[in-house]
Amino acid sequence: MGLSLGTIARRVVGFGRRQSASATAASLGVLLLVGAALGNGIARTAVDVSDGLTWLGDDERGEVVQVNPSSGKPQTRLQVSGGDAQLEIAQSDDKLIVLDRRTGQITVIDLATLLASGRRQAPVGQSPKVLIVDDRIYVVDRDAGTVHNVDPVTLADVGQPWRVGRPLADVVADDRGVVWAVDHGGNLHALEWAEDTEKFRELSNRAVAGAGPRTALVPHERGVTLLGLEGGVVVRDGTARDLTASTDSLTGEVLAAQTSPAGLVPASVPDAAAVVLVTDDDVRRVDMTQYGCARPGRPAVFRDRVYVPCHGAGKVVVLDRDGKRGSQDVPAPGNDPELVFDDGKLFINTPGAANGVIVDTDGHTRDVVIRSPELPVTDPDRSPIPSVPSPPPPRPDPPTRDDRRGGGSDPTTTTTEPPAVTTTPSAGVKGVAPGRPPGVTVNQVSNDGSTVVVRVTWGAAPDNGEAVSGYSVTATGGFSGGSKTAQVAGTSTELSLSCAGTFCSSGRLDVSVVAYNRLGAGEASTATYTVRGSGTLGPTSTTTTQPQPQPQPEPTTTTTQPPAPQPQPQPTTTTTPPPPSMPTAGAVVISAVGLSGDTFSRVVNTSPPADWANFSGSCEVVNTTYDYSVPIPCSGGSVEIYVDYGSNRLVVRASAGGQSVDSYPRSVAVRDPETEPCSGGRTCLPRRGPSAAPMAGGGLALLAAAWLLGLRNRRRPEGEATGMGSK
Repeated sequence: MGLSLGTIARRVVGFGRRQSASATAASLGVLLLVGAALGNGIARTAVDVSDGLTWLGDDERGEVVQVNPSSGKPQTRLQVSGGDAQLEIAQSDDKLIVLDRRTGQITVIDLATLLASGRRQAPVGQSPKVLIVDDRIYVVDRDAGTVHNVDPVTLADVGQPWRVGRPLADVVADDRGVVWAVDHGGNLHALEWAEDTEKFRELSNRAVAGAGPRTALVPHERGVTLLGLEGGVVVRDGTARDLTASTDSLTGEVLAAQTSPAGLVPASVPDAAAVVLVTDDDVRRVDMTQYGCARPGRPAVFRDRVYVPCHGAGKVVVLDRDGKRGSQDVPAPGNDPELVFDDGKLFINTPGAANGVIVDTDGHTRDVVIRSPELPVTDPDRSPIPSVPSPPPPRPDPPTRDDRRGGGSDPTTTTTEPPAVTTTPSAGVKGVAPGRPPGVTVNQVSNDGSTVVVRVTWGAAPDNGEAVSGYSVTATGGFSGGSKTAQVAGTSTELSLSCAGTFCSSGRLDVSVVAYNRLGAGEASTATYTVRGSGTLGPTSTTTTQPQPQPQPEPTTTTTQPPAPQPQPQPTTTTTPPPPSMPTAGAVVISAVGLSGDTFSRVVNTSPPADWANFSGSCEVVNTTYDYSVPIPCSGGSVEIYVDYGSNRLVVRASAGGQSVDSYPRSVAVRDPETEPCSGGRTCLPRRGPSAAPMAGGGLALLAAAWLLGLRNRRRPEGEATGMGSK
């Protein structure tokens, strides 16, 4: 469905030379009319499916790099960890999740702002795993035998985790959202998340003889394949064609494909220099030494071929479904290539290498630049600059706007714009930023000689009548980079600081915490901490610096007779009902933003959490970029709000008693194709309007030509037609 009308037309013309000219013209006419009616909606659907960009890891620098396959060049560098990291990436259209196995830190990055919205500490090593399932994120701790549903913004737990009571060998999720987990006892569990009870519901629990601690799972569109190669067992479950088969026992780690079709499942066993292929009803072992691949890595299925990276050999071997050579080996930069499948392309990436390789859908390969020193590095922990939104620019008058959109409006028709909403501070407060956060303390969590992890805590800052939006925490010292900043909504955070010089043994760390709201940032509270070397964890000491009170002059004492006590007036007590408790600032309230049929409006759907849904004040959807707003029930609903060209920041704002809090923002981009160039690998689309008229006219002309051709053929004498065919 993502084909252009020209491509569809060429396919219709080339379908067969025996088709009549009238049928061909009629087909083209219908296609052009459909294209005019839909306004290129086919291509627009293809654009909305994917952003066309892919994130790759650079372990040596602790960075993730966004590359554009179309240009073969990097576009963004994010510093997510220290050097010599072990990064694993999970990505979707709106978020990026990075797990550093060296430190155990999980970071979620909002791709609209390139800011880290949440972090979570996981065990170091191979135990943790992160799954993106539709709009949910699951964090797995294999050693603890748990699966957690976490908030996609903050990574905090949602509901109850699933606990199996023993370690897990592997956990995956199929395309339907069913979670499959196999424990060390060989039990295969199928789970799904229940919204009503906020916990996992177990769909099935199947004992598989021969499965154990080294069992691996490969998810499919529906169901899963279990590879218990240590026990010589293969099970396909939950598919339309389930299978139970036996195979030779292979010891060692099993590196299975991250996903595959149910009819072609590959897995590598590096210790045995072998690849196991599970096809429709067959299990076969492929000796990779015959292809010069003594240590096969994790394979991937691409276009009915199995790509196997060869560690230590700097190449990727391509096999067909029978285990034979499917095509020529693909040279890979570096010795230990890895495979990443995204947006219909296969990326061959060697962490730390300057270049990578893209395998296109036709099997051809081309180079892509990954490491670009001239591209600046972005810090996802940087603090956004709090500022009062500037007044919206003047909007074009309605007749001009309608003409550009091809709406065909009468020039005399006037369109009433929504009144601008001016947001003012609370009553009695004139531009007051938050106060100073009290009680800043620093505690050392860990020190492994290469990275120091500290936890910073503080008290809630006085809001001075205007709700606190968040806190900016900045650490400076002799560690790598010299400075690190985190933006959080709560009153604590953890910072990972890479060692440099003597920092990890006795370095000094200076920490400042600043509260901010929509009116600006307040004064900083600071603390100083001395790092302790590894193996010396114990009580910590923090020096907190607060402003010293000014000395007051000594009062002059004069001895006099005390005055006679005077009767004091009784105070008048007035009982004022307290304002309603405000919901949590920064909560995810907007569930989706969709098209409305008008370029300059969007439909906002909300699914608020409990404290927002039960809020007794008022709620509204606000476009903070242009100060447009529209009321919405706090319990949830759907409204339409105005947007304009460029980036529009949408929030839900809850207000009561002169106070207000904003939800987590959603960014909506409105492109002006007449003034903005194409970027990011996306397809720029012409506006609907005048361009549709020539297309419709061409369609009608071709239909008319088809009718005339048919009429001519019907009027042609029978003998004449026969005579032409006999020549």
